[in-house]
Amino acid sequence: MITEVIRRTTLLFSLAVVATGCATNPKNQIASLEKDRNDLAAQLQRTKAELDAAKRARDELDRRFQAANRTADDLRAQLANQPVPAEPAAPGWTAVPGGAMIAIDDSVLFAPGKNVLRDQALRTLDAIASTIEGEYAGKDILVFGHTDDRPIKKSGWEDNWQLSAERALAVVRYLGDHGVAPDRLAASGCGEHRPRAKNDSEANRSSNRRVEIFAIDPQPRTGRR
Repeated sequence: MITEVIRRTTLLFSLAVVATGCATNPKNQIASLEKDRNDLAAQLQRTKAELDAAKRARDELDRRFQAANRTADDLRAQLANQPVPAEPAAPGWTAVPGGAMIAIDDSVLFAPGKNVLRDQALRTLDAIASTIEGEYAGKDILVFGHTDDRPIKKSGWEDNWQLSAERALAVVRYLGDHGVAPDRLAASGCGEHRPRAKNDSEANRSSNRRVEIFAIDPQPRTGRR
């Protein structure tokens, strides 16, 4: 009998414990879930704040990037509009963009109305050919003949254009025969149409009668690369 009572008492206690546990577990779970929810809400708020800050930082970086692009475009435009700086010129030559030039009075090279080089011109052209090969190797050599505005009367040329072109050609042929590669050479006659000064005095006319030799970087229009 005592054993039965003890057994029943133990059973009732166990049932009470189980019943008590079933009654309190949902509350604990609800409290835990509430805490988790609050933690997640706080974390969500922090994440949202971080995302907002990151978006503001991204927008600022984008603004600065666009500003830098505009500045770079402005600088490129300014550089494109600036003249190309002239290279240092050899003695006796004048620096020009892309190379140099030298001007020779026609009286040094030719007799009046003629296109045959004087004997005294050969030493001058030898020195020019040497400078071209030493200082301006690889550049195009452009030779321009110029005259004053006096019309041709006795020399037999059709006009000043023809005389100036024949003189430029005589210089080109001499340079080609003395070491300058023919594919670098070009001759052109300008006649009286590109004067240094007005043809209103003998001194000015003398200044306008000349041959100009340019040593210039090769350009696509010359046919060289």
